[in-house]
Parts: sequence; C-alpha cells; structure tokens
Amino acid sequence: MYVTTVDDVKEYVLDDVVKGAHRVKVKYLLHAGVGAKKLQYRLFTIGVGGCTPEEKHDYEHEVYVLQGKALFKGGDKEVICGPESVIFIPSKELHKIKNIGNEPVKFLCTKETHKLPEAF
Repeated sequence: MYVTTVDDVKEYVLDDVVKGAHRVKVKYLLHAGVGAKKLQYRLFTIGVGGCTPEEKHDYEHEVYVLQGKALFKGGDKEVICGPESVIFIPSKELHKIKNIGNEPVKFLCTKETHKLPEAF
C-alpha cells in the first residue's frame, strides 16, 4: 500500500514544458513510480485566465472538478463546469480546458498509462 497527502506531492508547472499550456500546474498523486500499473491520478490547477492546450490522446480522461469555473471543450461541445462536475473525455477526442472564473480551477484527472509521468 502507498499513502501520502496532496501537500506532500511535488507540483510541476506545465507552461514551459507543454506547448499551449498557460498557468497550468499538476501534482502526480498516483503513478507507476508508486506502483500504479494502469493509470495516473493527477491534481491539476489552472490559474485565472489560464488554459490547457488543445490536444487529443490515445487514452481517455475522467475528470472531477473540485473548485472554480471552467469551460470544457470536447469534440463539438463546449460546457461550463464548476465544483462537483464530472466529465468523461473519450480517447482521441480533441479537448481543452479554460479557466473562465475569478479563482483557480482545481480538478482531479485520470490518465490510463503504465508509464512514469513525463515530469519524472
């Protein structure tokens, strides 16, 4: 078993390493480095006015919004989401998340992978 707290997990700024990321930070809570063989469990923070890049992947995402107001773009849909919103992004769907509120957006997100996070 592996146990930690969010406060004890290092936070990475993605702006300089992911093209199109603006005011985005991530904490890799669970990943291959701690024994998770099938997915990564991540905590993202998007600062006011920030956004993730528009991208698509070979894996799906499951998202749970903790804080803030965000515009989720996925495929041909745009939806405004806030705390307690649950979002499913299918594999290979073009998507982007933009903070449209006046506080940071925080959300939990899974990524199906057996690899270490790119930051490691």
